[in-house]
Amino acid sequence: MRNFLHRISSRKFLTALAVQVASVAVIFYPQHESSIETAALRLAALATLLLAALGYGKIEAGLDAAAAEPSGDQD
Repeated sequence: MRNFLHRISSRKFLTALAVQVASVAVIFYPQHESSIETAALRLAALATLLLAALGYGKIEAGLDAAAAEPSGDQD
């Protein structure tokens, strides 16, 4: 289950999902094609920015946690 959650939370998957949703919307509402495309691009860009920021935060937190752990060499 963890692997599945990891896969669906990737930036590539979320960007592809946003594009697919926009494509389906264009099929059913062709008169609003440009506004739907613009909205989908903005949502994909926001999702990418958010996930990149969260990924950076996770990396920094991991580095801080590793630096704070005492080494096992002391007696």
